[in-house]
Amino acid sequence: MSLTLYPGCVIRTVYPEVEKAVKETLSRISVSFEEPLEASCCAPSWFFSISREAWLRLNERNMRFFNGTVVTACDDCFSSLSDAFRVLAEKGIRPPEVKPFQALLLDKLREMRLRISFTGLRCAVQHSCHFLRPSGRSLDNPENPIIVKSVLEALGCLPVSYEGEFDCCGGFLFEEKLSGELAGRKASAVEKAGADCIVATCSHCMLQLSSVSTIPVLHLAQVSAFSLGSSPGEIGFPEKLVRRMVRR
Repeated sequence: MSLTLYPGCVIRTVYPEVEKAVKETLSRISVSFEEPLEASCCAPSWFFSISREAWLRLNERNMRFFNGTVVTACDDCFSSLSDAFRVLAEKGIRPPEVKPFQALLLDKLREMRLRISFTGLRCAVQHSCHFLRPSGRSLDNPENPIIVKSVLEALGCLPVSYEGEFDCCGGFLFEEKLSGELAGRKASAVEKAGADCIVATCSHCMLQLSSVSTIPVLHLAQVSAFSLGSSPGEIGFPEKLVRRMVRR
């Protein structure tokens, strides 16, 4: 399979440890990929509302650098590219498939016999709106999403349910007070449920929840890379979480 990795601007600039973890994970599950440095920002959802034409042309340009299936590491990128490519397809242009990191990882984990060194990490999943909604775009069930939880279970982690699990974190709300209230409510519910960490697949969710959470907020790639043998220091996996896990 020919793959193009599209990490996204926020991961590249704010979370280099996540970019490292994504690449480490792909390497450890024997997935080869290209990474076109010529590709630019895909433009998040708010940009679409400012100029639909600019957003579409930007992603039509990006498409020229993509070879085969595009794997996104951030759900906002998955949303923007998927929507843009659907519009381009309606214009008679044949765009590539867009697949989020978590879906690719789950497919590969189901094919493999894993050797997991640690188990027992209690993970609360932050379900990204840009992955699950609108439901016509999602690869998961927006009412009962299972992809991220299935990956965590395959990695020896324990998904933790919590009140308001499917609520938005408020990351893209421009009303600062309401945005903060939504994030704070989520973080409080997660901590009350006894999770060791929050696991997200969207860099904007990570930014939003990290500002209010007292427990680590990680990308799924950091959990998977560590579980598959990467050094915790290289991928930003907190040492205090390593100590909470049980060695097999």
